Amino acid sequence: MKKLLVFSLILIITISMLGCQKEQKAVKTPTPQKTITIGVMPDVESIPFIIAEKNGYFAELGVTVKIEHFKSAQDRDSALQSGKLDGVITDILAVVFNNEGGIPLKICAKNDGNVELLAGKDTSINIIQDLKDKSIGLSSNTIMEYTADKMLEAGGLKSADINKTAIPKLPTRLEMLQGGKIDAAILPEPLAGLAVKNGARVLSSTDELQNKAGAIAFTAKSLQENPDAVKAVFRAYNQAVAYLEKEPPASYIDFIIESQSFPPAIKDSLMLPQYTPAELPDEKIFNDVVQWMQAKKLIKGSYEYKDLVDTEILR
Repeated sequence: MKKLLVFSLILIITISMLGCQKEQKAVKTPTPQKTITIGVMPDVESIPFIIAEKNGYFAELGVTVKIEHFKSAQDRDSALQSGKLDGVITDILAVVFNNEGGIPLKICAKNDGNVELLAGKDTSINIIQDLKDKSIGLSSNTIMEYTADKMLEAGGLKSADINKTAIPKLPTRLEMLQGGKIDAAILPEPLAGLAVKNGARVLSSTDELQNKAGAIAFTAKSLQENPDAVKAVFRAYNQAVAYLEKEPPASYIDFIIESQSFPPAIKDSLMLPQYTPAELPDEKIFNDVVQWMQAKKLIKGSYEYKDLVDTEILR
């Protein structure tokens, strides 16, 4: 009898232990949440992301986002190429260049912001046609040169009709315009607004021509591995756009100037764009950019909208 009782106890203990082991195996270690890292520049295009972070929209939607600030496009693109970034606030040209260089990058949405062609305050330049044989400060083989060419074309001039002066650094370009060392310059906000405040005249703008080639892009790897997280990023972006539409600028302007390292002097001249919910870029603008790059022999490949634009992430 005793032997039977001992055997029964051993059997019960063994079964219990096996059950515990099965339970332990069934419990999975939680997978750490992927952090989506987005590279931004000191520009107005990045502001909805800055606001989304400040107001906690990313956290509310269950996505972990890290905003990385860069002073130059070169530093931003170096971080992208080394795999440190998932997404970037950029432009169509940069996306094509990255793909040409073997970095699979896809446009998920356009971005909002204005770029202006400005004449110096002490010049006699009042319309585009007055730029013939004059100097224009810009950055070569970039969205700025593409934009300048489109503005000249709309005004009846050719690229060869003006003298392009390569000035990659935006603050230097602004300084040279204001100092009279160049006749005109192409500048994005917020520096364009500061130039106007100091006497420069607007000759043309991407708002006027409706041909801005800005983009919000993510790596193909991030889109493939973390589509839900990227979708949440854009939902937070849209919440920030709604906030910026209804909230008075006084509520956030000082924060923006500080976080984006804008010159304090721009506070009275800062013109934010009319931000819109995330939407795909215009296919005509995309094709026009690619054709411009091909005509300048900047790329060898042929790129189509369907290849470099992700049409699923905003659905």
